[in-house]
Amino acid sequence: MATIPFDIPHDLGRDEARRRIEAGLPKLAQHIPGGGTVDADWTGPDTLALAIVAMGQRVAVDMTVAAASVAGTVRVPMMLAMMSGPIADFVRTSAEKMLARPA
Repeated sequence: MATIPFDIPHDLGRDEARRRIEAGLPKLAQHIPGGGTVDADWTGPDTLALAIVAMGQRVAVDMTVAAASVAGTVRVPMMLAMMSGPIADFVRTSAEKMLARPA
């Protein structure tokens, strides 16, 4: 399994960043190339666990929303190892878009 860390700085504060991410989650599955599903679970007040399933494979994303950044990891199964860079980029870019747009 490939594990790719990410850290996205922002100046929104923790509550607004969480609100924007939460508002953007329902739209995330629509942007998965080839279709897929996204299951999101807030495991703590500022900790989000995502399961992105596409092409029969599960990509796990854990992220923590802080006052000045959103940081986490993307875990890509070996079957998708060749795509780990683009998959991590998709997750990071999606989070950046959610943070950039007020919902």
